[in-house]
Amino acid sequence: MLNAQALLKQAREDTQLTDLNGEQVLEALDRLVHALNNEAALNDIGRYRAQASITNALKNRLKIENYIRDNPAVLDEVIERPIFISGLPRTGTTALHHMLNEDPANRTIRLWEGADMVPPAETASYSTDPRIEQSRQGVQLTEQFLPGFLKTHLLDAESPDECHMFFNQTLVSVEFTSSYNIPSYTNWVYQQNFDPLYAYHKKQMQLLQFKKPGRWVMKTPLHQLGVRAILKNHPSAIIVQTHRAPMTIVASGFSFNEVVRSGNSDHVDRNVIGRDWMEMMRIYSEEFESARAELEPHYPGQFLDVYHDDFVRDPWPDLEKIYSARQTTITEQGRAAMNRWLTNNPKGRHGKHEYRLEDYGVTRADVEALFADYVARYNVTME
Repeated sequence: MLNAQALLKQAREDTQLTDLNGEQVLEALDRLVHALNNEAALNDIGRYRAQASITNALKNRLKIENYIRDNPAVLDEVIERPIFISGLPRTGTTALHHMLNEDPANRTIRLWEGADMVPPAETASYSTDPRIEQSRQGVQLTEQFLPGFLKTHLLDAESPDECHMFFNQTLVSVEFTSSYNIPSYTNWVYQQNFDPLYAYHKKQMQLLQFKKPGRWVMKTPLHQLGVRAILKNHPSAIIVQTHRAPMTIVASGFSFNEVVRSGNSDHVDRNVIGRDWMEMMRIYSEEFESARAELEPHYPGQFLDVYHDDFVRDPWPDLEKIYSARQTTITEQGRAAMNRWLTNNPKGRHGKHEYRLEDYGVTRADVEALFADYVARYNVTME
């Protein structure tokens, strides 16, 4: 059994720090641990991974608060027109994120940074930081703990990762909702006020920008729930919504979630995965569409659409559209770097990802009903 107070004690002992600066993180810790103990049916690996993830998140938060207390100028950092990639899972967000990362002018959170944020990385040693090798060792274990994961998701120590790594420090994160069957915690996450969560997200952007500047590109499906909070904390933000045929993203998402959960529990029910993923997409879509309809008239030119199939055929019109919205242009250096990424990452490079809708207790009619309005609004095909 996991013990919330023991995890917190361990993080404080490891860092010799005590101040988390926020009572809400303690509530999240209690809810997460309760759900993991009572709902997740963890195996030994799952219990170890949950313990390590939570402890690391608490340690990061303790070190972040201590660093900012010693370096208050961090909070003076200005975040200029950040890009938030906010499409549903499996809609091409990762490819777009990776391409934008290749431009040296852009700033993403790298996998190795997210694992150990303090002290913040510096420009001069960004490619030689010793934390990179530590992260590489962790990536090498991924296929052992999560067989099939590397066929479903690009993962590398020096590659950009989702900014759920920022939300981990609040313990309100899709890393936990996707990795474990914990419905009480997941439903609680859906009900959160995202304003303070994105305020803490911004604080971490400022921290990592302090010694390594650049124009931020952020990405996680959770942005579907947070668009109001994003624009409250970043009024100049560019919101990029990616689109793909629903039949494809639904079945792909089921399979991805099964791979992730199977490494943490010996009792993974495909019907539960189907139910959870459909409910997640319903809640995400309804919140995002409501927020976009309300906010877009007040933030003209800041909501952009990228269609997966068009982007795969020719990414440059969409990339130029994004840069234009940010009031910048793609440099020759940036274009060359992105072209190299395209050459080195052809479709299917990491293996074929097999999935079938009916394996998860969901029918075609279920998907058509869920996405009928979406298909009509954005003029996408159902499959």
